[in-house]
Amino acid sequence: MKDDIDLGAVMEKLRWLRLPGMTRALEEICERARKDNLTPLQIVDALCDEEKNSRIKSAVDRRIRGARFSEINTVDAFDFDWDTVRKKVRARYLALHELTFLDRAVCPIFVGTPGTGKTFLARALAYKACQATRSVLFTTAARMLNDLVGAEVHGQIVRALRKYTQPSLLIIDDFAVLEMDTAQAKLAFQVISERYEHKRSTCITTNRPFKDWPKVFPDPLNAQVIAERLTESSEVFLLDGKSYRDPRNRT
Repeated sequence: MKDDIDLGAVMEKLRWLRLPGMTRALEEICERARKDNLTPLQIVDALCDEEKNSRIKSAVDRRIRGARFSEINTVDAFDFDWDTVRKKVRARYLALHELTFLDRAVCPIFVGTPGTGKTFLARALAYKACQATRSVLFTTAARMLNDLVGAEVHGQIVRALRKYTQPSLLIIDDFAVLEMDTAQAKLAFQVISERYEHKRSTCITTNRPFKDWPKVFPDPLNAQVIAERLTESSEVFLLDGKSYRDPRNRT
């Protein structure tokens, strides 16, 4: 009985100290210590491992929630053997999953026709960054620009811009797809430029080649500068193969 009381008291202290991993593992580790005759240092080491793993898991969960994925994709579910285009980009894309590109402010850019896997690959890369506890935000271009325009109208533009400029990795899906008005183009320029100046990676997916971007932006020079800042240090993936969503390609 005394051991039970002491165990409960210690667990309460661990909760008070905000050590949830240790709290959850204490009873099991104490039992293992009795069976395996663990030394005090081994017990402490095991408790520290549990707390470390608990904190890493919590950090990863926070990053995933903060990224605001509409759907989670993982690279193991991507069929690189679907066509020759996917096979060609496999090695270069998988190298990005080492995440060193984030420290070098490299911008992954996925260009291609609908159904070729652009968004899937961008999401899988973003999910990998979350697992490494890097700050990530996934958004569509339309959602981001509508959010920023609304924030500007209500005098909250500084705070809204920070949401898109601060993450280690920002993924903008369907960028330069829909035509922008002057206000939207200005805000898109602000986001890309600030991330460029602070050396933060911006990943985009688009179905328009860079030469067609002037059709989207009201000022062709604006399109040129944004494209230059995204591509100055980038990994460009051209996905112009078969559509995975088209049932005719599955026969």
